[in-house]
Amino acid sequence: MRPWLEIVRSETEKVYQNHQLKQLRLSHPGTLEYFWDVVPTDGFYDKQRLRLRSEELHRAYELMYPRDKKIVTPQIMDICGLYGITALWSDRGRMVGRKGKFMTRLGDSSNEAIADWLNRNGFPCTCFKHGNGSLVISFSRETTSHLITSMRPYIHKTMRKTFVNKPPIQ
Repeated sequence: MRPWLEIVRSETEKVYQNHQLKQLRLSHPGTLEYFWDVVPTDGFYDKQRLRLRSEELHRAYELMYPRDKKIVTPQIMDICGLYGITALWSDRGRMVGRKGKFMTRLGDSSNEAIADWLNRNGFPCTCFKHGNGSLVISFSRETTSHLITSMRPYIHKTMRKTFVNKPPIQ
């Protein structure tokens, strides 16, 4: 039996999760089994879990999760390209002033593979260690503007808030 792949989001992001399911169903060549359920949390909002299973997704799982540990390699970056960068930015990207940055929660080698793909494809970036020891991918103002312009066609309307600078809370 093939394992389920999961997308877990807050119930406030259900519209975006529906969009992700729709995109997977449109681009998926075979039969895609899916199942929705709710994961209770200690907070005010529960989490919506979308579980998916198919032969093609299992091949993707084997590529991204060898030995059941998530990694991002140059091969994966070449496959997912700007679509993957857009999804990553929607989840883990943010604006600081007019500069952009990723704090991905991935290992250093995965972040370096992402940064290498960005640099090779016309989005110059730098990597540095954050105070907590995680690697941060940072962009200049010009690169941030170019990156956002390039990602704009792939951004779902509910995630546009992550592509603009928010003023600090007073």
